[in-house]
Amino acid sequence: MKVLILINTLGAGGAERSMVEFAKFLFLEKDIIVKFVCLERREIGLEKEVASFGIPVIFYNGQSSYLSKIKFLDRIVNEESPNIIHSVLTQSNLILRGLRLKNKKGKIIQSLVNTSYSLERKKDNQLSWHKFQVAKQLDIWSARLTRGIFYHAITQEVFNHYKPLFNIGENYKIIYRGRYENKYVDDTEKSEKFLIVNSGRQEFAKGQIDILKALKYLRDTHEISDIHFMLLGRPGHYSEVLESFIKDNQLENQVEIPGFVNNVEKRLATAHAFVFPSYYEGLGGALIEAFSAKLPCICSNIPVLQEVVGKEGGALFSAPGDIKVLAENIYALYKDENLRKKLGKHSYMRFKEAFQMKTINHQMLDMYKNIL
Repeated sequence: MKVLILINTLGAGGAERSMVEFAKFLFLEKDIIVKFVCLERREIGLEKEVASFGIPVIFYNGQSSYLSKIKFLDRIVNEESPNIIHSVLTQSNLILRGLRLKNKKGKIIQSLVNTSYSLERKKDNQLSWHKFQVAKQLDIWSARLTRGIFYHAITQEVFNHYKPLFNIGENYKIIYRGRYENKYVDDTEKSEKFLIVNSGRQEFAKGQIDILKALKYLRDTHEISDIHFMLLGRPGHYSEVLESFIKDNQLENQVEIPGFVNNVEKRLATAHAFVFPSYYEGLGGALIEAFSAKLPCICSNIPVLQEVVGKEGGALFSAPGDIKVLAENIYALYKDENLRKKLGKHSYMRFKEAFQMKTINHQMLDMYKNIL
């Protein structure tokens, strides 16, 4: 079996991490050849890790136009003659659909990894709504007009989001993302300070500004200023907004932003709680990493995160943007060690039953075999 994984970048996102781990698994399997086809290079991310593992990567270095990228992919597919071409993220999915108009080699799989057209995106004042609607229609119609696509959705909620848009029939499979056990959690001391963590790129969708607002609320209403917040993840469109809020509200002593780091597991093991107030998600790989680290979690009450948590009492929930409830949830974990232990126990149980990497990798490989 020969597999080409078409991906926007080998950056630091959850989709990229998941596909890199799956590619490593494939690379070690007998009679399977796997290569990445990468449309852009990203300084911060997983390129070095992939290279050191020995997985070949074919980089596109031409013009930014979709037509140029389709021609590039056409040449690669003709040279490689893959059995499967698996694309991830919207740009890569669009490029592969464009290729399919002229090149029928290989079975094609497209991963659906987010609820990209959630109305929550209207709250992002940095988003051009007109451009957003144009991109949405391009995505919809290219999917409806392309024959032979098999869809991999990473949650039931993601599938529900795309099913009516793309007119998906029986050509799909729902397989969660996986993560490995946190090897540090049982041998690492918790931080001396009460530490909450969020992991993700610094974007509107992740709701990290709401964590900062919650810290300010707790300081102003409860006179609590010894809750510390660590934000892990690469800079993004909201980095300046976050930095300005920290400075304007004198939160420098409570907030640490290391950016993209290679020791997320170890840092999670030192934390007391994980806070994930996202406005929309596909699954939330960072949340799975928190489950693996046995952390009690605070989440947005969006359907996809309720699905991932799996039980109403398995985490503390608040509506996206509800600063007061988010703050009170943080306060509840801050003052109640028994609650932290209870929720942390559920997190790990949920990780073991649904998100172990070895199980997920085999489910993905079985999907490939069934398609072929």
